Amino acid sequence: MKLIVTGHGNYATGIESTVKLLAGGLNGVSFIDFTGDMDENSLNKKFSDEIKNDDKVVFICDLLGGTPFKEAVKLSMSSNKEINVTCGCNVGSIMEVGLQLATFDGSAKELADKIVSISKNQTKVFEHKSAEPESDEDGI
Repeated sequence: MKLIVTGHGNYATGIESTVKLLAGGLNGVSFIDFTGDMDENSLNKKFSDEIKNDDKVVFICDLLGGTPFKEAVKLSMSSNKEINVTCGCNVGSIMEVGLQLATFDGSAKELADKIVSISKNQTKVFEHKSAEPESDEDGI
């Protein structure tokens, strides 16, 4: 199984930098940027080269509908490999799944669903609460 994190600008290598700081790196996870000097064909070639030795692949893209997402979807439709494409996932989900990747024995679809589920569970709004102590009824 291969995970490929991709996105516009230095999104992927930015995520890679964070993962290396927190976990020292992840085996089976690649990071491919779509930079301003590239076009769709060069990105597709990078994707194709990266997955040539893998039968199961999950792409983790920055944005729904962006060029990295569209090229990953095109590849998933034209390849005989098991390829699933996600978008909008967070660092926590990438790390959690990446650390378990060596022992994961499910399908690419199951892994893609797991990544999205973890991302949803880790997306929260911090709730401010009063720091004032509650008064006791007895006045103690």
